[in-house]
Amino acid sequence: MSKKAYPPPRIAPLQRVVAEPITDPSEQAILDKFRKREKRKPGGQKTKMNRNGARAASSSAAKRRG
Repeated sequence: MSKKAYPPPRIAPLQRVVAEPITDPSEQAILDKFRKREKRKPGGQKTKMNRNGARAASSSAAKRRG
């Protein structure tokens, strides 16, 4: 029995990226504001779960308990 050959996965073509320094202060302020907003977004960091599905205690909480 021969297995059916699958076509290779499609990949987007590589793109060239050119970095330019930001000289406009207003553009820099907009980017900084966007970064801060993304940092504060809820759900950005997932809580660690143990095997039973309960939240895992942080190392600092474990140290306090002794």
